[in-house]
Order: sequence, then C-alpha cells, then structure tokens
Amino acid sequence: MKKFLFSLCAFAFIFANVNAQSVTVYEKETPVGFNVSDIDSIIFSPEKANNPKYQTLDGKRIVDAHWLSLGTSITWYNDNVSSAFTKGYQTRVLEQLAFKQFTNKGISGATINSTVGQIIKADYYTIEHGVNDWGHSTPVGTINDYINNTKNGTFAAYYREIIDAIYKINPKAMIILCTPRKAYGFGTYLPAHWYDEFNGIYLKDYADIIKEIAEYESLPVADWFNLCGNQTNLARLSIDQALHPNDDGYQLMANVLIQAFEQVLVH
Repeated sequence: MKKFLFSLCAFAFIFANVNAQSVTVYEKETPVGFNVSDIDSIIFSPEKANNPKYQTLDGKRIVDAHWLSLGTSITWYNDNVSSAFTKGYQTRVLEQLAFKQFTNKGISGATINSTVGQIIKADYYTIEHGVNDWGHSTPVGTINDYINNTKNGTFAAYYREIIDAIYKINPKAMIILCTPRKAYGFGTYLPAHWYDEFNGIYLKDYADIIKEIAEYESLPVADWFNLCGNQTNLARLSIDQALHPNDDGYQLMANVLIQAFEQVLVH
C-alpha cells in the first residue's frame, strides 16, 4: 500500500466513483487517478512536499528564480561584449543553469561603494568586487568593521551595507560572494604583478576579507582569486595585460561560479 501527499494550497479535491474502485484527486485542476487497492492514505499538507528550485529538462537545469549579478566591468562586459571575446561569465553560467530571469547590474570602473544603489529584488545575488578597489586603494578594513557596521569607508564596511540592502529587499535571498580575479598591469592602473603591494594593500587582502565575511555569514564563495589564473598564465586568460578576461578566462570563472550555485540551489 502507498501513501500520497498533496498540497492544500493547490486546492485539491477528491472524487470517488460509485463503486469505490478508483479515486481521482484534482490538484490545481490537474486530475490524478488511483486505484483504491493501491492507496493506504492520502495526506494533505499546507505546503508542497517537494518544491524544487530547479528541474532538469533535456539535460539543462531550469531554475525558477531571478539572478542579479553585481560587480565591476568584469561583470558589466557580459552585456557589452567586445570583439576580443564572445560572452561573459554570466551567459556561460546561464547555459548550464537557465534562470527564469537574469539581471546584470555590473558597472564599468565601479568600486564597492557604488553597489548599493544597483540592488533590486531578486532570489540569487552574486557580488564581484575588489580589483577596482585595489586600483583605487580602498581601505580593506577588518571583519569587525563588517560585524559592527562601522560605516567607516572601508571595503568591509561597504560590504555590510550591500548585504544589509539585499536582505532588506529580500530576507530569503541567497547570496554568493566572489573573490576578485587576480589582475595586474593595465597600464599603470595596477602593479606589475598581482602579488605586489600597491599603496600598502595587496589584492589578496580583499579576497581574504570576502572569505571572512562569507564564513561569518555562512555564505558560499566563488573563489576566482585562487582558481581563475595566476602570474604565469593570467595574460593568456585576459584580453589585456592583465585585467579583463578573454573567453578562456570567463569560462574558468563560470565553472567556479556554477559550483558555488550548486551548493545552494534547492533540488
């Protein structure tokens, strides 16, 4: 004998034939028929027993949710493709995880302090910042600046404002933090090596504080800093020397971000 679970919020109705040989349950006007001999019990739940955030169709995962990407030109470029590459990391992610809606709010040249005004309601958020803050020498701050919401102009304090703004607009939002991709050069904008000190700050400092914030908030991380290029191959993964990704560089980023998404997408 079997048990069957239906949702009350789906407006289920039961009809039995006169001989009581079969039962038909209508859930949202969809009939589901059973033989009486197969039924042990029918349970009605106030919520759906299984409410997947994504389903697989022809090998592609269809995600019934809205994804908003925040970030710098590395994010902005997805909607502003140049002749040097074919698509950004978001399009590559969407080819594997087909979100019902996607919005790109990356800003070319942006530092983290310009991000709060770009936040709109969504279900999933990704945040990509750090490299322009390194170029503009934004003070990194500490995890205490984040925890205490100091609003002292540090990278950590601005990150708190972003997280708070997201949760204010959607308390159930899922947020993925992205460490900055390694970068150097681009004229005199950045040092000659990604590991150089620049005005007393290392690019790694931004990556480290992002991971501290993620650990504090129990949020997933797409660790582009450690997984998407290094001093030896970064130029070959970039359209310039060596800040913006090319197709190979964006594909690496997409691969890492897909893994982060898969940690939090509800099956």
